[in-house]
Amino acid sequence: MSIFKSLDIKPWKYNRPADMGRISEIHNWMREFHRMDGVLNLAHIPGDGLVCFEGNHRRLALEGLDITVLADIVWDATNESIKHEFKRLNQSISVPDLYVVENDATVRLNIENAVAEFRQKYPSHESPTARPQRPNFNRDKLTDELFRLQKEKMMSIPDLMARIYARNEQFSRADRSGISEPTIKKCIASGLWLFAWSQTISF
Repeated sequence: MSIFKSLDIKPWKYNRPADMGRISEIHNWMREFHRMDGVLNLAHIPGDGLVCFEGNHRRLALEGLDITVLADIVWDATNESIKHEFKRLNQSISVPDLYVVENDATVRLNIENAVAEFRQKYPSHESPTARPQRPNFNRDKLTDELFRLQKEKMMSIPDLMARIYARNEQFSRADRSGISEPTIKKCIASGLWLFAWSQTISF
């Protein structure tokens, strides 16, 4: 572990930002059971150094722990070869397109900022599950939706978010028949109606 922690390992530039809440949960679990499940997937890219492209939450959760970890390192890698390996490892998991294809860096950054702002604005609606119940949302699913809409509408992210917030305002005045009372109460309290009817954003 001392050797591992001495390595200069960075997240792969196409990974989604780390969720600090999830890191804390993983850290507590590993501290309690004194183990880390799975393998940390690393790659050495000439010119970029050593990156972790799968397992960053577990890697960051190791802070302050002294346990055995298993790491797999791909040497002399390229971003293209890592994308192929990343897709192979996650073939049964839905991964936002934003992080597995080459995209304009400004668009990617703006989408990340928009998602972060949305999560801060409506924290009571965020769900860690891949299939959240209405009227909640999942961070990765929201990222997918913004990326899809940006490609379809060919809009800037600020304009796209303005349309989304306007759509939310329209939903707040829509007919609420068919929506459960707990859902209505939650939406009234938070002001978020966007996912009360569907997980797909449309306008």
